[in-house]
Amino acid sequence: MPEKPRTTLSDGTQVYPEHRNIDPKTGMQQGYVVLAEEERAKGFVRPVRRSYKHLKCGVVTTMGQTLAETYARDPYFYSGTFCCGCSKHFPVGEDGEFVWDGTDEKVGT
Repeated sequence: MPEKPRTTLSDGTQVYPEHRNIDPKTGMQQGYVVLAEEERAKGFVRPVRRSYKHLKCGVVTTMGQTLAETYARDPYFYSGTFCCGCSKHFPVGEDGEFVWDGTDEKVGT
């Protein structure tokens, strides 16, 4: 079985159990898990894209570089993502609610 790639939070700190706690003011998690820098340095299988559109509300959300690089390295890494318009998390993937901005390509595929 292949070794699971190392992860950190998007700010480079160690993952801790409470990182998924939601900030009641923003709706965002305290921290977001990404592939560690050495994993992202191995290269990307998809373009690095920073913005996606929520198909339900039409709002475009722009994410940080480390999150975008994680999607580019492993498009299936996440099961959901955040919408700035709705201030909530929703699914990604074939049945997900987001497309990369300017495309019809589903986020997480």
